[in-house]
Amino acid sequence: MAEYPEGEFSGVSLGYNSQQDEISGLRPPYKAFRCPISREIMQDPVSIESGYTFERGALVKWFEVFIKRGRQQVCPITLKELSSTNIIPNIALRSAIEEWKETNDAIRLEKAVIHLTNDSADSDVLWSMEFIVQFCTKNTYNKTFLRKKGVVTIVADMLRSTNETVRLRVLEALRILVEENDENKDALAEGDIVRTIIKFLSQGTFQEKDLALSLLYELSKANILSERIGCVDGAMIILAGIASDTESNSIAEKADEVLKNLGKCECNIMQLAEVGRIEPLFDMLLHGTPEKQSQMASYLKKLVLSNDLKLLMADKAGPTLVNMLNEGDNVAQESSLTALCQISSNEESSKMLIEDKILSPVINYLFVVGPNHLASHRMKMKELAAICLSNLVSSGVDFTTVPINDKYNTLVSENTVEDLLHLVSNTGPAIQFKLIQALTTLTGSKSAVIPIVDAIKISGALTTLIQLIEAPRMEIRVASLKLLQNLLGHMDQELANLLCQNSGQLSSLVQVISETSVLTEEHVATIGLLGGLSQSDSSLTTLLAELGAFEIFASQVAQIRQGDISSSRYTSPALEGLVKILTRITFMLQENQKNIQLAISLNLSSLFTDLLGINGSDEVLINSATALANLSTESKNLSKLPQQPAHKLNLINRLSRKQASVVTKPCRVHRGLCSAKDTFCLIECKAMEKLIQCLDNNNKNVVEAALGALCTLLEDGVDSDEAIWLLYELGGIELIFDVLIQDETKALQRKAVWAVERILRIEDMAKQAAGHASVGIALGRAFQLGDSSTREVARKALEHIKRLPVFSDIYYTTQ
Repeated sequence: MAEYPEGEFSGVSLGYNSQQDEISGLRPPYKAFRCPISREIMQDPVSIESGYTFERGALVKWFEVFIKRGRQQVCPITLKELSSTNIIPNIALRSAIEEWKETNDAIRLEKAVIHLTNDSADSDVLWSMEFIVQFCTKNTYNKTFLRKKGVVTIVADMLRSTNETVRLRVLEALRILVEENDENKDALAEGDIVRTIIKFLSQGTFQEKDLALSLLYELSKANILSERIGCVDGAMIILAGIASDTESNSIAEKADEVLKNLGKCECNIMQLAEVGRIEPLFDMLLHGTPEKQSQMASYLKKLVLSNDLKLLMADKAGPTLVNMLNEGDNVAQESSLTALCQISSNEESSKMLIEDKILSPVINYLFVVGPNHLASHRMKMKELAAICLSNLVSSGVDFTTVPINDKYNTLVSENTVEDLLHLVSNTGPAIQFKLIQALTTLTGSKSAVIPIVDAIKISGALTTLIQLIEAPRMEIRVASLKLLQNLLGHMDQELANLLCQNSGQLSSLVQVISETSVLTEEHVATIGLLGGLSQSDSSLTTLLAELGAFEIFASQVAQIRQGDISSSRYTSPALEGLVKILTRITFMLQENQKNIQLAISLNLSSLFTDLLGINGSDEVLINSATALANLSTESKNLSKLPQQPAHKLNLINRLSRKQASVVTKPCRVHRGLCSAKDTFCLIECKAMEKLIQCLDNNNKNVVEAALGALCTLLEDGVDSDEAIWLLYELGGIELIFDVLIQDETKALQRKAVWAVERILRIEDMAKQAAGHASVGIALGRAFQLGDSSTREVARKALEHIKRLPVFSDIYYTTQ
């Protein structure tokens, strides 16, 4: 008789001591149910020639032991050698075992369901979850059985447990219950179960989030559940946030997969696009039916797209949207053009759309009306086309080279511009505003402004554009003002003439500036237009004076400086424009005595001097210095020699006389009685110091303007020697030398050479400069490279410092 192989089956369970057996009502297993080898309930009972039955796996292992030892197989019970090792399934016993298991499983299931309440002990709930999971894995039908018994929703209700371990087991159990079972998924669509699952994504622990995402992934495979997930407020945002979390790659990938599943449901496409998941919309827009494409385009117009998404949309969907614009029905055309309006609001995406030939249909909708268009649709398309055009022209593309039709007309071709101008005059305010915006942008381009100006002149549209500055809607007034500003430098005289012919419009502009305690875009645009008009137009200056405009503008400057007008982003451009307008007066002092009286009444010399001392813009400094130069030129004519008093006044009487504008001591430079207010004297208004400081400015235009003002003190007709010594005392001589040495621009060089030649007429100054090698070099460079007048002045300066010999006058024409 063969021996039983010792040790080969040690550790094998020989009993059936499961906790589940403690449940009352369970049927105990028959002895025949247990395998004689493993002592476990058999799953696949098989018989051998001895007539005994064993678990297939245990029997195979028994035989393998004997084969390895080279011995004849024996029956595990009788230990007698077997002539055959054939095994036969014991179907009857297997059926009996299955029936017994099903009976006990039904009892256990009933007990498990009883435990699935929040009043049960956590250990009982956990046992129930474990049993349900094991029950589901036995066969696929068990999942359906559980649903029919209502177990799926009962398990889902346990998600509200206060025990985290229970909640984790419930999430895992639900995932197994719905895997490859659409009916079970549908069961979870009831009530607020889906909302509860999503809640874990925002408030759960990391493990809860992980398991909730695994469950949502399974649920999202079903269309109805995908739709329900999308209906939960904030679900897409939460999922998108997790998917973009680079610190948690594992759950981020799961969230991404959930979002991909959700994108297969059309109901979710809009919400996904709102959180930046634009791919499903792209796919439907590019490959869907015409009806679906139109629907996706309508979704697009509702989205608020980031610049990155606008670029992506232009790249991927631009051609399709433009094609819909050309060939779609009315609904598709309106939806696509609305979407294109938003996409084109980014400069780079506009360039892509222009390459996709969007301009042709946009212009077509502005000007051409097809027979099948309804009136309301036609007007809507015109408005959208105007918006889109306004966006497209901001792309920076050279529109002189971009054709808009088969005739190779461009956006700035004469006939196109004339059509645009005609439409501006004959359309509603919404379209009017956008077209003016488009023209403003185009006229900001050096290449486009000339043909547009030509078209305006030919069509006579300037009158219409000026009339629009009095339009009822503020945005149209502002847009028109900006367009007119862009035309300055090309149509200055025409614009000034029209304003002078209709003083009511000019009065309206002045009124806009005067009525404000808070600066707005309209105020700045109005100031910019008036400030940009030619300063040499005496008629316009006279009319502004008659309207009392300069008093208003001077008051505005004072209010801005004192802070009476609220500071904003418009403060600096407003101040620049107001100062430039006030400078107009100083260009007309010699033409009209009234302008001198106006400058005196406004105390302009003090105003412009004060403006030199603020931390203002370079434009304010340039215009203030220029105005002071113009005023200072008149000082020698306004300064009067002091009159000898008829009798001597005692000290008390002299102190009691109030002559604020009269200085008893003659001016060193102008030789007469000077004051800041009445004679515009740079010395009396303390402007010299500030002008000298401007000589050290980094902006050479500021330096040139300041030097120009100081040069008025060195002209003929004044005591230039005294002015030079004043400059020396204030440290201005060295700075003037530095300006000459830097040799920045021709205009600045000309002024610097002129000023230095005047300074070097004083022997002491010439001696000082003679030892300054850089001064001699700079003068030599001007003598060689300057224009004819500059070379002549440089020659004289070089003679002053002995760098050139002084020849007889026979060789030179007397200057």
